[in-house]
Amino acid sequence: MTAPEDCPSQAVYISYFDDAIAVLQTAGALERAAMELGIDSAADNIDYLEVRWAPRLHLRKSLTVPEVIEAVLAGLAASPLRAVAIVCAMRQHTVEDNIELAKQAGQFAGRGVVGFDLAGDEIRYPAAPQRPAFEAARSAGLRLTCHAGEAGEPSNVEDALNLGVERIAHGVIAARDSRIVERIRSEGVALDLCPTANWKCKAVPSLAQHPLPALLRSGVRCTISTDSRTVAATTLSHEFELASNMGLSDDELQRCNEIAYEVKFG
Repeated sequence: MTAPEDCPSQAVYISYFDDAIAVLQTAGALERAAMELGIDSAADNIDYLEVRWAPRLHLRKSLTVPEVIEAVLAGLAASPLRAVAIVCAMRQHTVEDNIELAKQAGQFAGRGVVGFDLAGDEIRYPAAPQRPAFEAARSAGLRLTCHAGEAGEPSNVEDALNLGVERIAHGVIAARDSRIVERIRSEGVALDLCPTANWKCKAVPSLAQHPLPALLRSGVRCTISTDSRTVAATTLSHEFELASNMGLSDDELQRCNEIAYEVKFG
């Protein structure tokens, strides 16, 4: 369930979620996993946690989307920190299914669900066609973010910006295009960067070449995140250590944390 260091692409990296998803198909399993994620995060000195996951990937044993969301929220509520949920649509799912997901997630706005996201294979499934799902989520009272910029071209990040998002999960490849970086900076969009995952997806050739320091110093709002503790085999503390090894000062690391609080959805 952990992607190797020589993972060749984002698509292969994503496949390492399959085994975990396979055993998270009951309300009990989802609630327990969510609670234990909260416990493990609190042990890593985290006091506020946003959990992104895709409810439609947990329907193999007859659960409904609302039941999946309820189970995860119950687990997060039982954990020893402030934890909220961001519901992910998947790029490979139909627009109609993702519109319905947005509406169902909106029923939990104010009850633990704070945002709407899009994740999945960027190469095969562009974000632009999913605009109606983002519009439905906005209408339902959810804040918007999108996974983009871990594979393909910098234009993938601009496609996400065009959906009206406040934050982008990753956005690393945008660093190759100064015009898009300037748009991110000028619009105040935050990049939730995950060094280990970005490297394992081959969005960067090495951790030493990660654009986090340059982006932060150019005025882009950057946070440091884990992506997936299990698949990436990391913790938030370790990601901060990696950022320090990239040359970020203690003040810059603190600024990333301050930005995280400024842009949080909950």
